[in-house]
Amino acid sequence: MQAWGGIKDSAEYSGRGVRVIRTWLKKGLRHSRIQGGAILIKFSDIDEFLKKFEVNENKVDRIVDEALKDF
Repeated sequence: MQAWGGIKDSAEYSGRGVRVIRTWLKKGLRHSRIQGGAILIKFSDIDEFLKKFEVNENKVDRIVDEALKDF
């Protein structure tokens, strides 16, 4: 079973604010709009949306390695 939540629940799940969730919706976060205009979002869709922004490179390590290469 997949969990769904409204905008407030989704904000709490992601650790972000309601405004951020609304911005993500405008940027393509998948959601459903049910009768009465309420928006529901699968929490797994939040996870998938955030994977697009995942950083795999550790820039700090790269900078330290570059600085220490001559020592």
